[in-house]
Amino acid sequence: MPMVYSRNGATLLGGAAILLWSTSVALMRDISEALGAAGGAAMLYSVSTVFLLLLIGWPKLRGCSRGYLCWGGLLFIVYEICLALSLCYASDRSQAIELGMINYLWPCLTVMLNSCA
Repeated sequence: MPMVYSRNGATLLGGAAILLWSTSVALMRDISEALGAAGGAAMLYSVSTVFLLLLIGWPKLRGCSRGYLCWGGLLFIVYEICLALSLCYASDRSQAIELGMINYLWPCLTVMLNSCA
């Protein structure tokens, strides 16, 4: 059963999502400094998964193909491991922020460069 929000409530949730998304690189770097590269990423995504399951519930996966779920899940896991390791092994915090900027700009650059070709 989907949750229904008022217009103001939906706008507030959207603003909170942007705020949380924009701080995710710095949060991952801070947690990785305390728990290590693998431990920090594991902690961050485990806590996120628990919050999602509590707020939204278990997802209904019957409508998705098995191949899509397996390949998409595998690619997501590899991407997040590479991101977590690159943030943890950055030489300082400013380099971690640069990595975060590249991480969030590459989809825009891909679309822009494909439209120019």
